[in-house]
Amino acid sequence: MSPTAGKSSIGAIAVVVLVGVYSLVQPELNARFGWDLPQLRSGDAGEVAAVPEPQARPKSQSKSESQARQESQSKSESQSDSDLASASEPSVNAGPESDLKPESDLKYGLLREIAADRYLSPAGLLYTPGSAEGHRLEHLRRHTTDDPSRPGSHGVFDGDMEGALETIDQAYEKAKQGTKTTKRVDDGRTIYTVDLGRRIGFVGGREGARKRHPMARRVRIVLEGTRVITAYPL
Repeated sequence: MSPTAGKSSIGAIAVVVLVGVYSLVQPELNARFGWDLPQLRSGDAGEVAAVPEPQARPKSQSKSESQARQESQSKSESQSDSDLASASEPSVNAGPESDLKPESDLKYGLLREIAADRYLSPAGLLYTPGSAEGHRLEHLRRHTTDDPSRPGSHGVFDGDMEGALETIDQAYEKAKQGTKTTKRVDDGRTIYTVDLGRRIGFVGGREGARKRHPMARRVRIVLEGTRVITAYPL
């Protein structure tokens, strides 16, 4: 080996050692002083070159598959919650319970119109067209005022139509529980006589007038299913 070749080999070894030392301290120097020293590498012939930094990916492409999966799952869960909320809202075609109207639209402040001329009470009683008066509500109205010329007894509710409807609902609730109630079935109609234990009206008509309009505490309700045929105080 020639002296020149020996010196070259020693120089190359020295360069490799220096590059190795530099590679060890370069990250520490950058971190401590905020420098941006490049990484170095040495070739077989002892030459030194800076290692090019990888190009940063655009932000739109920097998400990992895990992040993308999490975002997709979050969107799916959000959509499911939205669908569930929509499904839980009442449908306008779902039946009587769905035809909700503002309180100001309730007939007599109590009845909801669930179809043309069909009204539902809070207790679940139906008032529909029928009777000589044309509608069961109009028939019921006759029992909110006295008819002194009517033969026999004529039960009259206190509180006009609002009072009558509330009293009938209360009596129906007690009838379903069997509390102070008698029940019979006649020609497909169920007849309840319910003692509410308080004044709910009076007995009018000719017989009531003869007895000086005694107080009424009982209600008679005649139903076909839940449809009210008539109701009056006794």
